[in-house]
Amino acid sequence: DTIAFLILPVFLIISQYLSMELMTPKEQKAQQPAFLKVLPLMIGWFSLNVPSALCVYWVTNNIITTATSVFIRNNLKMEPASVGGSAATTAPPPPSDIFAPPPIREKPAGFGSQAPAPSEDGVTPITTSSSSSVVDVEIEEDSADSDSDTAVPEAPKKSGGGKKKKKRRKSS
Repeated sequence: DTIAFLILPVFLIISQYLSMELMTPKEQKAQQPAFLKVLPLMIGWFSLNVPSALCVYWVTNNIITTATSVFIRNNLKMEPASVGGSAATTAPPPPSDIFAPPPIREKPAGFGSQAPAPSEDGVTPITTSSSSSVVDVEIEEDSADSDSDTAVPEAPKKSGGGKKKKKRRKSS
């Protein structure tokens, strides 16, 4: 029974350790913090206290993630980047003596083909005006006593707005 209980955490520790070894670049292995070397053991300890399905998920995730990362890394041609300049690297274009900014694009006119001209008061209309689309509007102010049927009725007020008196107990 003990072997069956401990097989998943042991397998998780092994898969986590192999995953860390395969995924860590060779240049960073010397710079790796010490607690990362203990991390697979910590995860194995945690897996003793969780349901076994979670441990199975961790092991499966380790294997699939490591396999896909190694597959992608092996199929990509990675050229090492050099710190110093070399003849093989692309050189920036030679600097010119005259500053020439890129040409400015014209803004699009919008939905219409012609932009509306500003009126004499300096306001640019949003829409073009034509005689069929102009609407004359009059604003009328409502007076409180004119239309009683359209007025909103007020809520009724409570009557007897006095304070309630508290009864005092007589102390003996």
